[in-house]
Amino acid sequence: MSFKFQWTGFPPEFSTEALEMLTQALNKGENKPPNLVGPIVAKELDLGSTPPELDILEISELEEDRFRAMFRMKYEGDGYLVLQTQVQANPLRLPSSELPTMPSIGVVAAAQPLVVPMLLRISGLKLNGIVVLAVSKHDGITLVFRSDPLVSVEVHSTFDSVPSVRRMLQREIEATLRSLFQEDLPVIVHEMSVNEIKRAREAKDRERREHIERRQQQIRQQHARADSTGDMWVAASRGAHAVGSDSGAA
Repeated sequence: MSFKFQWTGFPPEFSTEALEMLTQALNKGENKPPNLVGPIVAKELDLGSTPPELDILEISELEEDRFRAMFRMKYEGDGYLVLQTQVQANPLRLPSSELPTMPSIGVVAAAQPLVVPMLLRISGLKLNGIVVLAVSKHDGITLVFRSDPLVSVEVHSTFDSVPSVRRMLQREIEATLRSLFQEDLPVIVHEMSVNEIKRAREAKDRERREHIERRQQQIRQQHARADSTGDMWVAASRGAHAVGSDSGAA
């Protein structure tokens, strides 16, 4: 059994909120790659046009306002994430396993830190894993990976021409993503779904208040028209009475 859902047409506030939460998650001490020495800022997020494939393995709960099931999820979409940060780019400051083979030149200054700005683009994401998904109209969405879903990812940066830095970034970003999917993504998805429920409730309450205000305004206008009609009728009656009195006197 397959599961289909709408993947495109995310509102602007979705991307804004997702970027803020990703920025917070990526700057956590255990998530931040050691050679990225500045704050990590998620600058751009595009979920692409290709949704993940979800095959239902088990449905444990199916109610009018709640759904819980286990899926096999596969993703090979065209989404991407752009990060802005700073990197330690001096090859002599990298771990020895990443150093290129070269003779010692005896220049002490060459081993000093070289911190430079950098843009990272994460794309070509491939996922394959078991996920438990629970959806509640009142409590939001809970999503948990049963195991590490990351198969592969492409990491490109302004240092693609420096092999040692490129390898280091690929390795560290992969490690960060593995932690992100299993530890931080469930929190992000749940918080965003709860916020969406809150916004929907606030919009509904606002619409209800506006409807009541419009109705009250209509009632006031009707009363005003009725009062105006009554005043005109009284004035007309008085006028007719005055005419009748004048005619009798004559």
